[in-house]
Amino acid sequence: MRMTRRELLKSAGAAAGVVAFAPVLARAEKPLPRRKLGRLGWDASLFALGTAEFPGADEGVPMLHVLLDAGVNYIDTAPSYQGTRSESVIGQVMATRRKEVFLATKTLRRDAEGAFEEVRQSLGRLRCKQIDLLQVHAVNDAATLERVLAPDGAIRGLEKARKEGLIRYIGITGHTRPEVILDALKKYRFDSILVPVSALDAHVHDFASEVIPYANRHGTAVIGMKSLKGMEIATGGKFEPKEYLRYACSLPISTLTVGLRRAYEAQANLTIFREFVPMSNEEMKRFAEKQKSRATEQVLWWKRR
Repeated sequence: MRMTRRELLKSAGAAAGVVAFAPVLARAEKPLPRRKLGRLGWDASLFALGTAEFPGADEGVPMLHVLLDAGVNYIDTAPSYQGTRSESVIGQVMATRRKEVFLATKTLRRDAEGAFEEVRQSLGRLRCKQIDLLQVHAVNDAATLERVLAPDGAIRGLEKARKEGLIRYIGITGHTRPEVILDALKKYRFDSILVPVSALDAHVHDFASEVIPYANRHGTAVIGMKSLKGMEIATGGKFEPKEYLRYACSLPISTLTVGLRRAYEAQANLTIFREFVPMSNEEMKRFAEKQKSRATEQVLWWKRR
């Protein structure tokens, strides 16, 4: 009987002899792979922490320390995650370890004033003086892109925040329409994109065919997300994450955000990334073809238009 992803990760942590949190063991292991973060001057761990479903402080704070000790140096969050809890939990660690990570958060505000104010609020929750990357979040249609690029749009507010030293870089995220993100890159010099990458995404509104190559040609950092999202729906949770993560990391991306929900997932994911070996182009084609029947907009619900 195949285990669910959660059961597999839990058993992997136990099999490795890891009890709850083990910073000493984490430091002794093989280093995590790193890649250039576009033109931003940072070598990012291939495993980036996603925090949309991150646990509360009792579990999340010790987990963050383990991940940082193990070499994870990119954290992605947003004020919309768990009603600002994600930023607040991360802030408890950033208060003492800010220099060790590239810190990225987001804004859903579309106006200049609102975006600037949200930056200030995020700084308070994250307990730091500067955020590395502020991303205009969920730009999934042409009208939203037009609004954020308008003279009084969110970009103007983020440019003000950058001028005042509150943030360093400006990025954009998109889940649904590759053509919108491609258009965004042609209209504005975004420093990064955060887009879905998976063997299923290859079949439905794929960001890897045009958007990622364009970004790479222009030095734009490419952050991947949702490499496992949808698989629990498609398989009832009975799948092994390693090959799906391996596929995503074999794409020309800078780093891959992987969300963690429980402490035991940390060591299991660290092991997967430490053992990463890129797929050949032929392996990627074969693996993606096997996922074709699962690649529907019901499974990849964020691709619905």
